[in-house]
Amino acid sequence: MTLRSVINFLLFQGVWLLALFLEQRAIIPILLIIILMLCLSQQKQQDMLLLCYGLMISLSFEYLMVEVGFLSFSISPFPLWFILLWCALLLTINTSMQFLHRTPWYLAMLLCAVFAPASYIAGARFGALEVHPVVWQFWLIYGFAWSLMFNFIRVINTYSKKYLLVSEHK
Repeated sequence: MTLRSVINFLLFQGVWLLALFLEQRAIIPILLIIILMLCLSQQKQQDMLLLCYGLMISLSFEYLMVEVGFLSFSISPFPLWFILLWCALLLTINTSMQFLHRTPWYLAMLLCAVFAPASYIAGARFGALEVHPVVWQFWLIYGFAWSLMFNFIRVINTYSKKYLLVSEHK
């Protein structure tokens, strides 16, 4: 893992902790960290494109999960800090989570299905959101659905990278 990947990982963890503990009061520091993540990016064009389609896909997914009752927030459908948390997560795909590109698809799916619900459940334990139904059902159902959604974003990212490389050489 390169120093850039470690910094990217630590910046994301900082965003996650700020969002968890400060929620709406963390908006400005989170925005500054996201700007820093973009400034440190070695693939700014790809990351900006990833933010555009990644946010549309992820927030549509999260909206659906709120509507069907898997998640709830104090601000409906979800607060700004949650949107910014998604921005920061998406900015890890090409840097600190690039190892997922070399991971077999089924292992990447399993990792997402295990660790994503854990993050939401931790947030719920601190009162940042609520998860429904009971924890084990949330973990199984939401974890599987989240894993499909996130890996779909990763696949689009892989193809967009190839497209950007081809268009740069024209």
